[in-house]
Order: sequence, then structure tokens, then C-alpha cells
Amino acid sequence: MVFEPFRTSRLAENEMSSPIEFVVLLGAEQTFLRAIAHLEANVVHGGAPPTFLIKAGLGDPTAVEEGADPVDITGSGETTVATADCHRIAEDIDTYLVTVNHSAPSGPWQLQIKNNEPEALEFVGFISHTEDETLQPWADFSQPQLNGQEAETTHGIGVHNVGTAPLIIEDAIGSHLGGSGSPCIITARPNSITPHDAHSIAVKCEALVGQRRNRLEEFTHTFSTNDPNLAHSRIGFTVAWPTFPTMCLPDEGCSARCKRFVSRMPPDEFQCETCFHDAGFHGLPSNPDRNPR
Repeated sequence: MVFEPFRTSRLAENEMSSPIEFVVLLGAEQTFLRAIAHLEANVVHGGAPPTFLIKAGLGDPTAVEEGADPVDITGSGETTVATADCHRIAEDIDTYLVTVNHSAPSGPWQLQIKNNEPEALEFVGFISHTEDETLQPWADFSQPQLNGQEAETTHGIGVHNVGTAPLIIEDAIGSHLGGSGSPCIITARPNSITPHDAHSIAVKCEALVGQRRNRLEEFTHTFSTNDPNLAHSRIGFTVAWPTFPTMCLPDEGCSARCKRFVSRMPPDEFQCETCFHDAGFHGLPSNPDRNPR
């Protein structure tokens, strides 16, 4: 059994998640469900543990409470097919491990999670027949819009590890974000992000050179991480170059580094071919009002 990931919506107090289906292979002796509760990034919440409800076949859902004695899971015909218990992980008070010990074949299997805290919480987890496989990172990247500037400006791309194991990012500092055709360079990044935590990847965009009419470009980038789901590490982003500032002075030339006015062909003979500024910003007669009142 390959581990099965799940992520609930944000659940209000006493709200139940949608059913989460998982597979139990024939002959399996145990199934492990590890879940982490999220209030907000960089915050370990603690508080009351959730209730895990497990359903096998046509049996009723069985509530599994943290710290209680193992409970029987009944399948079709009210036959006991497993027992289950739940424990809070000592080193992280927002992570819970449910252990299901199978005694008879049954299925299909479903899990639901009930939030018992006043604050709305989101739950992320993994299900596997092997306990170690429930320790997995989960990258949650922001989808940024970056600005290309004349002066270099550092932008941040947020990444939150909502998984149950440390997230490792391996993209090299100095590499292009979005491939060699992108003007954006990674200048700093965290090496490892623990569960709950969020950090920022620093990026600089080169100024637009030539092609001054192209003010917006779209890129995609897949970060190199230890998250086994590549879709979690793939972002789409746009780079927007602002229009050049219209601050030209007659005696000091053009602030867009255009030192000489070159007229465009009609009907835009009053606009500079190089920087697209009106002639008035070069100390020349400006474009007359073509729609006088």
C-alpha cells in the first residue's frame, strides 16, 4: 500500500470533514493514519484533539478518541473487523496517530475528522500500512506576481509545510525561477522547513531590456523538493514590468535613459519611438489635444 494523502477544508467547531476513502489491502495487519491540525502558519495550536470516525463496509462510523482505550470497528453484519486507538505525538502536540489493527477482511473504508476546538482548523494527513510512510512533507507555495524593476527589488515567495515531516528545498541559489528564459533569479531559500512552519524564498527580477511593449509574461516553475507530489511544488507566476515613470525634464533628458527624442510614424509623431513618452517630456511641443471640447 502506497501512502494516501488527504487534506480537509477548514472545519468550524463541531464540524465534520467530508468522508475520506482509503484502501486496506487483503491480508493487511495494520493501518496507520497520521494527521496534523493547522490553525495558521508558524503556530502550534494544541488544544482539544479532534475525533476520528472510522467506517468499515456497511458498519456504522466508530468514534476514536485521543488517549482512550482501543475501540472495536464493526463491518457489515455488526461483525468486529478491527480495533483502533489514537495518540497525540509527544514531540508535536498538533499531530495525531491513529492505529487500526485488522482482524477480518472488510471494506470499503472511510475516515472523517470532527473538529472539537472553537477555532476553525484544517487537517492534513497520510494513511499507510507502514507507520514511517505517514511521515511526509507537503509543500504549499504562494502563487506570486513579481515586478520587473529598473532598480533590483527582492520579492518573496511564501512556502508553508503543512505535512508531517520536514520539507527540503533543493533549488540552487542563483538559478532561474521559471527556466532559463525567465528574468527571475533565486537569491535565498530555506534548506529545511519543519511541519507547521512557513518561510520565504527570495527572488530578484532583472529589468526589462528591449521589447518595451511587453509588460507581462507568464511562467511556471516546479521546485525541487522532497514532497513526493510534484503538483504541490509547481507554481505559476507572472512578471509584470511597470510603465516607465514620466518624470523627464527638458534639460536632463529622459528618466527612462532615452537621451534623444525620436518621433514615431504618424499618427503618433508626438510620441518617442524609444521610450513611448510624449514629446513634452523631452522639452518639445507636446501632443495637441485631438478631441477639443
